[in-house]
Amino acid sequence: MQQQWLTNLPIHGVLDTQPLLKGVANDVYKIITTEQSYVLKHFRYDHPYGLNRDQEVALQQQLAEQQLAPAVLYYDTIQGLLLQPFISGDDLAHSTLAMSTKIQHLAEVSARIHRVQVDVPVWSLRSRLQIYCDALARYDEERARQFRKRIGQQRKLIDCFGMNPVFCHNDLAFHHVFTRPQLQVIDWEYAGMGERYFDLANSMLANDFDNTQQRAFIHSYEGVAGIHIHSQQLADWLQLAETVSQLWYELHHNLQGHT
Repeated sequence: MQQQWLTNLPIHGVLDTQPLLKGVANDVYKIITTEQSYVLKHFRYDHPYGLNRDQEVALQQQLAEQQLAPAVLYYDTIQGLLLQPFISGDDLAHSTLAMSTKIQHLAEVSARIHRVQVDVPVWSLRSRLQIYCDALARYDEERARQFRKRIGQQRKLIDCFGMNPVFCHNDLAFHHVFTRPQLQVIDWEYAGMGERYFDLANSMLANDFDNTQQRAFIHSYEGVAGIHIHSQQLADWLQLAETVSQLWYELHHNLQGHT
């Protein structure tokens, strides 16, 4: 962490700073003070991933008002710094709860997110994929061409994206969900109005669910949301989500190799 970042933060009595995550898109630090602990996110890459950080922070502020996300304590758009409270409880990934209970919690959180009313644009999957492919082509034009071909084969599904939009997290992994001391969800950079099936598929991929766990997740979601999920539609969206995930990781790998 650069020490000058601490100068303008609305905190005092810093005792220690600890790196929590060093990634391509974000670096994350824990700041411990005499009064409480905080999380400081440093946004690194925005454009290769099609991210709008101002929109992300504005969204998190709305979600914090609904008790669903940590409060935004400070945001520096120039340096790309976001300060929020540190959540003291374990996320679902580190929880000692049984896997079946974790899946139930995740389904409940997914259903709640899909009911949220926020002022945020509809997520354009087509535009996001174009951004990913263009960014990848700067490092590996042949791989980008291969992904464009695969995406073209799934064009009809992409054309349907957002036709019946609900609010989606789009990356709801266990480690993004805290249930104690109260429900909090973090890392909203890919959130927006979008496709329910795509969001559910991304959750299954992010948590590496096997077939049995996928069925349990969807069954729990249906019970909480009161919505029937069509298995063939979900399978189609899962296939598309796998393509998007592979493309993202291919771009991630290349960005990481050039930092």
